[in-house]
Amino acid sequence: MRSLRRPPEVRRRKRKAEREGPGPFRSVRARRAILGIATVTGLTVLMSIHFLPDRVSLSIGDRSPSEIRAARSVSYVDSDATERAKAYAVNRVSPVYVEDPTARAQASRTVAVLFGAVRQARATSGGKSPSLSEVRAVFAPSEVTYLLRAPLPTLERLETVARRSVEQAMEGEIRTRTDDLSRARSAYDAAASQSVAAELDTKILKVVGAQALRPNRLDSPRQTAQMRERARKTVGSVTGSLRPGEVILRQGEIFTQLHLDQCKALGLVNPGIDLVTSLSLMALAMAMVAAVAIFTRKSLPALYASPRKLILLAILAIAGVFGLRFFDHMLGIPLSGVQFGYLGMMMVVSAGMLITVLLSGSLAVLVTALLSVLSGLIMNHEVRFCVMTLYSSLVGIYCVSNIRDRVHLLRATAALAAANVALVWVLGGLLGDTFREVVTGSAWAVAAAAFAIAIFWFGVAVLEKPFGILTHVWLLELSASERPLLRKLCLSAPGTYAHSVSVGTLAEAAAGAVGADTLFCRVASLYHDIGKMRRPHCFVENQSAENIHDRLNPSLSALIIAAHVRDGIELADQHRLPSQIKAIIREHHGTSLIRYFYHQALAESGTAPQDPVLEQHFRYDGPRPQTKESGIIMLADSVEAAARCLEKPSQGSIRSLVDSIVHDKLVDGQLDECDLTYKDLQKIRTAFSTNLTAMLHGRMDYPELPQSGGGLIHEAAMKSGEGYADLYPQYATAESAHEPTATGGPERP
Repeated sequence: MRSLRRPPEVRRRKRKAEREGPGPFRSVRARRAILGIATVTGLTVLMSIHFLPDRVSLSIGDRSPSEIRAARSVSYVDSDATERAKAYAVNRVSPVYVEDPTARAQASRTVAVLFGAVRQARATSGGKSPSLSEVRAVFAPSEVTYLLRAPLPTLERLETVARRSVEQAMEGEIRTRTDDLSRARSAYDAAASQSVAAELDTKILKVVGAQALRPNRLDSPRQTAQMRERARKTVGSVTGSLRPGEVILRQGEIFTQLHLDQCKALGLVNPGIDLVTSLSLMALAMAMVAAVAIFTRKSLPALYASPRKLILLAILAIAGVFGLRFFDHMLGIPLSGVQFGYLGMMMVVSAGMLITVLLSGSLAVLVTALLSVLSGLIMNHEVRFCVMTLYSSLVGIYCVSNIRDRVHLLRATAALAAANVALVWVLGGLLGDTFREVVTGSAWAVAAAAFAIAIFWFGVAVLEKPFGILTHVWLLELSASERPLLRKLCLSAPGTYAHSVSVGTLAEAAAGAVGADTLFCRVASLYHDIGKMRRPHCFVENQSAENIHDRLNPSLSALIIAAHVRDGIELADQHRLPSQIKAIIREHHGTSLIRYFYHQALAESGTAPQDPVLEQHFRYDGPRPQTKESGIIMLADSVEAAARCLEKPSQGSIRSLVDSIVHDKLVDGQLDECDLTYKDLQKIRTAFSTNLTAMLHGRMDYPELPQSGGGLIHEAAMKSGEGYADLYPQYATAESAHEPTATGGPERP
């Protein structure tokens, strides 16, 4: 018989080949990258596009044919008021001026040029000097005559006063495009009048000042435009707010820009897709996906290594965002009192509960926290829905973390409804809602809780089997005694069925002691020996008289015993049992030795007790247990089978038997590939011993009774079941004639 006890490197290569599929995307890392890109793309598209067409098709200036009311509270940007505020800020910015460093020198030079022309004209005779023409072009005839005939000291004094006054006037700011130049000339004229006494001298100085004075500050259009643009950007948007039921546009009213802004905020008019916004949303989606990926890789490596579960996680996250987006758009539908935002919020809550049951509770907390932030962004930065989404999600995750039946489902619904109503009242008080709005919101909060639970229950039913996720709900369905496979097992192999129930009891207790899945251990134990239905008479627990193995050689008997694992897998495939239960069927014996027939073969052949070649023919095909639950069920199966052979079970003998079997499995290497620790094994021993002692408790011996009362005692015993085997040993269950080994062995023929 071929052995499957391959070296560790062979097993590692096999697992790697199972994880990697054929084709160009065989690498798990490549498939995760593709899934991440697809998830980011899906989230970005959902957050960017608009599902519903425009519901208000009016243009500015049109007359409204009907009344439009706000279906929710919303803030909006008043475009007209914002533009007015920006224009006011721009107009307040004064032009920017830069200093002209040559202005003062040019003014002084102008004074020198004028008086130089006068001197040259005085020195030239004949009246045809070019300098004289320049002087006459500036001064009046009487002033020219005076300048040409005045004494030279007078002319020098006038030049000195003019230069000093011009330089003094040019020290101040004289800006272009202002009245600064006029004021500077007025100040210059006043100073000139005080400096000279003669009226004609004053006129000459005024003419010189008018020619010399000029702006020393030039305006800069470029810098002015920059300052005004900066001022424009500093002005924030002017916002307004609407409350539910408030009238936006009355029938017959002219549609204005303000109405358009309000309708856009409510989603009644869908704006075009903004590239910058879309890129920002893509960056946000990438950050969310990266956070979930990092958390999953560090905290949930098994889930991170499963592309199928990652696909399910992506589907649930995208479904939650789809619900948020869809119901956000439905908020604009003009129905009285409608609060579709609660339904959108509950889509995230449902996604969180589904992730809890199908994948991981800690992962659900992270995903719903991220989606809660996203809900506030999607629903027009409404803090109400952000807070409610997060808190309701946490309540829902807690309520369904261990859900097992419809009673738990009703409790979860009640808890979620209570949390939603409490949040409606608390947030209503914070946000200033009216009493009517709070009452309406409470009704919608209760309806939203029922909606979330319905979506959750439907999602579990639809998703658990296609993705191969064994939930407690599915386990409870599998544990029902009316299941066809269990019914057939009970009828065709009653001893095996009773053995499986006892194994389930032991495994459940041990799983609870070490923190494993108790419900899975109990249910999987019911199915671990279903392969015995093919040949029930070949197993001692189903035999009533003859033992068929008395007529067979040990090798054939071992083949028949080992075949029940293969037969169990075939039956599990036919009845579409979950892969996790198939793994238990395949692993519950590991590569253990079929000890009874192995020793019988040694005795018949006279082979040495340690014959590796012969031993391989009497081992199960495996593989060994890969999980805690599989290891626990292996131990429970062996312990329960061996305990049935104890003639007078006591607490000490049971404890000794349990320790012996656990030690035997440990030494044989059957527990090397599962996560059970030595501390776990100690707890498992204690749980097995305690439960077996209770299951195999002793009976008190009844004294002999008079024959005359035998009929009545017999009837009472038949009804009560107490002392039946002691009173009527001929009806007691026959035990196997074969003595078990010290370790009990996993199977008895």
